[in-house]
Amino acid sequence: MKHVSSFHAILETLRAAPGSGTLFVTEDERRRGPRIRQILEEAERQGLAVRAVPASKLAEMNPEHRGVVLAVESELQRTLSLEELCERVSQVDASLVFVLDHIEDPHNVGAILRSADAFGVDAVIIPGRRASPLTDAAARSSAGAIAWMPVIQVSNLRAAVDELKSAGYWVYAADMAGAPVGEHPMSKKALVVLGNEGRGASRILKEAADESISIPMHGHVDSLNVSVSAAILMYEYRRACRG
Repeated sequence: MKHVSSFHAILETLRAAPGSGTLFVTEDERRRGPRIRQILEEAERQGLAVRAVPASKLAEMNPEHRGVVLAVESELQRTLSLEELCERVSQVDASLVFVLDHIEDPHNVGAILRSADAFGVDAVIIPGRRASPLTDAAARSSAGAIAWMPVIQVSNLRAAVDELKSAGYWVYAADMAGAPVGEHPMSKKALVVLGNEGRGASRILKEAADESISIPMHGHVDSLNVSVSAAILMYEYRRACRG
């Protein structure tokens, strides 16, 4: 059972998968502010099961609750297979996919999913092991985008990258030693590899890349948070495609 506790994530989960799960809300009506009432209205509209419970029960489900928790049996994210992605994009000229190479912080993963939804990324690929699980913390950081953004979990990132290369994607590895992004227009079918917060992209995925790209830095520090880098690269892709 998955527990969702942020207001945005609960609302977007309800909208993305209507009627799924059970909504637990504080029995203290004085704590039911406007945002909780909005969630209750959406739950009522969908005919969702709603249970009023003590705060202690909510805390058992999620210590960071804010008076309401949505319990769902399904995964928080939209799942997609690699085969389904290849089928979807086989008839289009432009597509953007991101690969998260063992990014460990759920807040970073959630922020990346939020940007990916905003910039129309087709899918985000993550490894099935040794990476941040898609937890309530990721859902909270995604502001609910986790409910909409297609996520593909694979056992072998290199094999997934190779398959998408065969499907026509040009593979970019984000790397501090790469060519400045924007120096040349990005391919209309682009796959971008983002590395782990500390180690960067793995050697095996760098070797699979057609090109390495970097974000020019003009200040005193030499790096950005990985979720910020992701948003900049997504924007650059959209800017280049418009041109």
